Amino acid sequence: MEKILDHAISLAQVKTDGIYTIPRSYGVYVLPNQQCGSRQYRFGNHPIRQQELIHEFGNCELYQNVVFLQREHAQSLAKLLNNGA
Repeated sequence: MEKILDHAISLAQVKTDGIYTIPRSYGVYVLPNQQCGSRQYRFGNHPIRQQELIHEFGNCELYQNVVFLQREHAQSLAKLLNNGA
C-alpha cells in the first residue's frame, strides 16, 4: 500500500476547473460506517465521484486528503483497503 501512496499528490497540486481538476485526478473515498457494507472505500474521478457518493450516501471523505493522477493507483488503493489492508 505504501508504494501506491507514493504516487499520491496533495489536493493543493491540482486546480479546480468547473466540475473537473487540472490535471485530471482520481480519489479514494471513505463511506460512513453505517453505509460500509462490503465496500467502504470507493474511487473515481475527483471531485465528481465525491459529489455522487455524497448524494447517494449523505457523506464521504477523501482518503488522507490526497488524489492520484492515474486511475489505476486509486483503483488499487481502494481494492486493498476494502480487502482489509
